[in-house]
Amino acid sequence: MKKIIAVLLVIIIASGAYMFINNFVQENLKAVDIYDESKLSVEIPSGSTTVDIAEILLENNLIRNTKVFKYHAEKIGADSKLKAGTFVFSKSMDADDILETLINGGSSGNTLNITIIEGLTLEEAASSIAEQTGLDYDKIVALMTDGQYFKEDFAFLKENLDITNLQGFLMPDTYNIYKNASEEDVVRTLLDQFDGFYMDEIKPRMENAKLDFEKTIILASIVEKEALLDEERDEVAAVFLNRLDINMKLQSCATVNYAHGEWKERLTYDDIAIDSPYNTYVVEGLPPTAINSPGKASIKAVLEPADVDYLFFVAKGDGSHYFSKSYDQHIKAADEYLD
Repeated sequence: MKKIIAVLLVIIIASGAYMFINNFVQENLKAVDIYDESKLSVEIPSGSTTVDIAEILLENNLIRNTKVFKYHAEKIGADSKLKAGTFVFSKSMDADDILETLINGGSSGNTLNITIIEGLTLEEAASSIAEQTGLDYDKIVALMTDGQYFKEDFAFLKENLDITNLQGFLMPDTYNIYKNASEEDVVRTLLDQFDGFYMDEIKPRMENAKLDFEKTIILASIVEKEALLDEERDEVAAVFLNRLDINMKLQSCATVNYAHGEWKERLTYDDIAIDSPYNTYVVEGLPPTAINSPGKASIKAVLEPADVDYLFFVAKGDGSHYFSKSYDQHIKAADEYLD
């Protein structure tokens, strides 16, 4: 009889423990806030493990418990199917909704991927978004030219209150957005991505940077257009920074092209005579604003330029450049590489 009672006690205790654990798991798989449907863009880096992904989701207050999330992902066989990329979530999504988004990306039916490439002007970015989403171009431009509208929502705007135009801050990337996203939703998604990069990568480097934040972005936008190869961006950045140090005109073809509103591979003397604050062949220093939205590599290049004393570069015709220290070397290189 005692053995029977002991067995029953074990069963009761085990059953109670199971119910407790099961309830704990189910509770922690629920949405963080079923009433909060605001969109949140989250980047999952390539190579992230399920643990890494769970930590990122917890940091963004999208899940309740990392261990429960990982356990559930493994249990249903989702852990090996999770993808990297930029995803749009909300706190109203439960763990299964989040896992489905991470597995399917834009193919689940309610989302789509849009890509903003490096070096687009504000108007070009707005046009690209409108073409990819069917959203209203004019509304997008209006939002992108009103930085003060978003000033309370992003750290880089709170800390730089004079920013009124968002050109330079529309982070190039591929984004996963809801199909019913509004113009404001999409612009916020781009700014959120930039804001994260600002906090994680830009701000920690500003103490040793040669330029302030806004000037860093302006120069990065020039580097974006002048350098085709990532491995040369830090050298191109160094050339312009070296010129600024000695009050030498930047003489950037990219800024002149921006002033004209069109891209030319070769500029004429008439082209570089244009009366514009963006004509760095005439005006000393940096132009008044960024000329496009640069990618992460160009921004990092300005923050951490190559340790070189070059003052000139000339395109070789294969995407690379010949760098030189003196004007005489530059003229020789130009004679060699330019027809």
